[in-house]
Amino acid sequence: MKFGPGKLLTAGLGLVVVLAAGWAAFGTGGVLNPGKPERQRLLMPEDPELVAHGQKIYAANCASCHGNRLEGEPDWQTPNADGTFPAPPHDITGHTWHHGSELLFAITKYGVAQGAGLEGHVSNMPAFGGMLSDQDIIAVLSFIKSRWPEEIRLQHDALDESLSPGR
Repeated sequence: MKFGPGKLLTAGLGLVVVLAAGWAAFGTGGVLNPGKPERQRLLMPEDPELVAHGQKIYAANCASCHGNRLEGEPDWQTPNADGTFPAPPHDITGHTWHHGSELLFAITKYGVAQGAGLEGHVSNMPAFGGMLSDQDIIAVLSFIKSRWPEEIRLQHDALDESLSPGR
């Protein structure tokens, strides 16, 4: 069988298109590459519906300890007599934004000791996994993050990116 220059050019261009599509789908960490999935952010502070939902849940479940304005309890860095600590602030004066989103989610869902892997740690904060859905927890954390200044949110995004597996 004999191929003319036109058929070879068409076949060559077809091969280039197939190789380029394969590289785009699998070679760049695209969604079709199971080894390096595209990272989706866990918290969405720019989603007004999610933030509004989170604000309601925060008011009902978190504000009694962490404050209506996320200010936390007084002297939150000084241990109580029983070894627990007062509830920390979730605004920029606290350390919430120093922790990645996945850790914040785990602490909220499972409690401090289990969520942070701190065996034997005693905390007054309950695990909310039995009371709130995963989406509710994400909404609360998105609400909290929405109250941080843009610079802090960007630093938190960079922290999440640095903690992302495979990056």
